Amino acid sequence: MYNSLNVRKNTQSRVCAVARIVTLFLLAWYAPQLISAEDDPPLPRAARSNAKVFLIGNSLTWDAMPSLLDGDVQWHVDCGRSLKYIHDHPEQPCVKSSVSWPTALKKQQYDFLCVQPFTGSNLDSDVAVISKWMSMQPSAIVILHTGWSRADEFEQSYHAKLDDKQTMVHSLEYFAKLQTELQARHPNREIRSTRAIELLDAIWHDVGQATTPFDKFNDLYRDEIHLTTQAGRYLMHNALRHALGQVLSSQGFQVEEDEKDYLDGKLKSVLGMR
Repeated sequence: MYNSLNVRKNTQSRVCAVARIVTLFLLAWYAPQLISAEDDPPLPRAARSNAKVFLIGNSLTWDAMPSLLDGDVQWHVDCGRSLKYIHDHPEQPCVKSSVSWPTALKKQQYDFLCVQPFTGSNLDSDVAVISKWMSMQPSAIVILHTGWSRADEFEQSYHAKLDDKQTMVHSLEYFAKLQTELQARHPNREIRSTRAIELLDAIWHDVGQATTPFDKFNDLYRDEIHLTTQAGRYLMHNALRHALGQVLSSQGFQVEEDEKDYLDGKLKSVLGMR
């Protein structure tokens, strides 16, 4: 009787010990994954390496370096042109690697459609043109690339009010109104923004407070309107990546360490980029 009880107790102890080992193993396996899932939420749809992306714009779209994006990426880039001009004259975009938008948008469906308004249009024409392209790509997430204005007029442009003709200007009000109008026409579509002008406005104010490695706001520009090939393009490329749900990347750039640390901080604080 005594021996029988000992056998049962020993068996129960061994079972409990095995159960504890299994439990510890499962915790060791799953706990890091659970923590990761909570602290690092999954990216939106664009993070897929095979996501199809099409961009329409001018050299300010080109300054965002679309060729360095993840996924299957194509573009129609025509230098210095508004969206209305690009819509009406798609035949000869200045960037030779472009695929004309009529060919691209009719041939296949994209996951993301990025469009960049520019001076020479107004709100009505931008809404009409973008709406047409959205109708051709009914499943695409739409991204408004704000671009930016010339360095010397940046802050004035950023805070500009719409005139009676609602002329296109690189202002916070214009892009807010554009997104609202598009959303009203397409209530079930997802529309995002690169928020490029918001990033530059934050830097403009930091320059004024001397809390940036750039001595002057113009230091981010290589000419009156285009950004520098390293720091400036790095900033805009990653703003576009964020809108697409892609992670921060320095591939293809050689940015001074202090400038990179500062720009990374702006991307994280303004956009919430990871």
